[in-house]
Amino acid sequence: MPTIVQHYDKKTGKTRVYESTPHYDPVTKQSRPKRKYLGTLDPETGELIPSSGRRGRTSSSKNVTATEDSTTSAKITDLQNTISEKEAEIASLQSEVKDLKATIRSYEKVCASILNALGKAPCDL
Repeated sequence: MPTIVQHYDKKTGKTRVYESTPHYDPVTKQSRPKRKYLGTLDPETGELIPSSGRRGRTSSSKNVTATEDSTTSAKITDLQNTISEKEAEIASLQSEVKDLKATIRSYEKVCASILNALGKAPCDL
């Protein structure tokens, strides 16, 4: 026969509510309670605030994820702006490299024509 048990925690000041069913332990030959957590009592109204049915801490983690979402979205937009700036810088550097390669090719042509002119010149030794 299940009963309702209230447990007051002095540290937190909260009253937790459990459904307790007796269970006989044949090893110790004693009756032990098996408890199922139902929720907490509201200190002002005395009403039961039911649990979500999940284990672990959920109420404080909800607040953390909301603040993490806002900071995460701010970080994402900041990183996207940084990426677009870097892409613009890469494009300008690539055009500069293209111009420098064209200049090098023109210098190579001039050097080749000078070498040809020197090779055809008579040697006065």
